[in-house]
Amino acid sequence: MKKLLYSFLFVLPLIINAQVDKLKVSIMNGPTFGWMTSNDSKILTSGTKLGYKLHVEAEYLLSERYSFTGGIGLSLNQGGKLEYLQGGNLWSESLSELSINKGDSMPNGVILGYGINYVDFPVGFKLRTNEFGKFKFYAHLPEFVIGFKTKAKGSIKGAGINTEKENISKQATFLSLGWGIGAGAEYKISDDVSIIAGLRFSQSIIDVTDDDGRYFDGSKENSKGTINSLDLRIGVAF
Repeated sequence: MKKLLYSFLFVLPLIINAQVDKLKVSIMNGPTFGWMTSNDSKILTSGTKLGYKLHVEAEYLLSERYSFTGGIGLSLNQGGKLEYLQGGNLWSESLSELSINKGDSMPNGVILGYGINYVDFPVGFKLRTNEFGKFKFYAHLPEFVIGFKTKAKGSIKGAGINTEKENISKQATFLSLGWGIGAGAEYKISDDVSIIAGLRFSQSIIDVTDDDGRYFDGSKENSKGTINSLDLRIGVAF
């Protein structure tokens, strides 16, 4: 299934570009550097996570410099690590699938890692400069992304615990909604083809964690966890 989706993402821009003159189609991919934040003072950001994104983007050209954008893509291993100053039964919904003996064995200071895969549907607005030799520069803002979770893996690290690749699909929400801004350059190699390189910052708007756990004192863990990501984008536009 994954190979079929990858093939579809590569063939789709060629089909669309051949049909509609006002469409500009791009294939972009690259590494992502993600981290998570929480609105709870007892939960701290703890390190970054390396991921990967592959997107096909179609632009409807309003003029030479302005366009609406939309697309489809894969975002793999998105997330980060959160340190919980107070421990407890924090991933209670996944208890039967975790490798630890019991859910309430997560100690104070435990670090929980999230690595989530999504199928994304981004929409946005893009602005371009005039040509400078063979270069054009662009700003992509704003951009909004709806993501649907396909898989979630986690890690647990604390006193007496160190596990990887835990199945935590029940601990991540199925739907993700985020926003982003980006900027970069296009280098023209022919009348119809350009090379693209840029950077993009994105952030989830809604809580991506399923708050079902409880701390040692019996209080409910009801925080909002969000994913932040800095993406390197390299690709080709037709």
